[in-house]
Amino acid sequence: MSDEQSSPNAQPESSAPSETGLRPKPGLEILEGREFIAENVAISGRHFIRCSFNFCNLIYSGGPVGLVECGGAHNELIEVGPVKEAIQNLGPEAICDKMIRYWKDVRKGLNLEIPPDVNAG
Repeated sequence: MSDEQSSPNAQPESSAPSETGLRPKPGLEILEGREFIAENVAISGRHFIRCSFNFCNLIYSGGPVGLVECGGAHNELIEVGPVKEAIQNLGPEAICDKMIRYWKDVRKGLNLEIPPDVNAG
């Protein structure tokens, strides 16, 4: 464990988002130090660093989202497009499973509960 922490090239044993979430995925828009209050915020394809969200509708269509040292309260995740279809189990199983995994990671990153009726992923 200490070797992983001291070596800059160490690879985590698993590809858990919590291990790799600090480095933005290529192509994600980076937003840093922003405060969002009572806004509709599209979060898909974005990497947020030290941002706060309060009383916001966080619009999520699927795919990766980076959330590093972000906080806030009284937000609602609004699922649209492909991720909404995946939650409704509309589409190929492999694609739905991947979308659900991303969706669950986003909900965890935003400290939102995962509804018990969504079991895929």
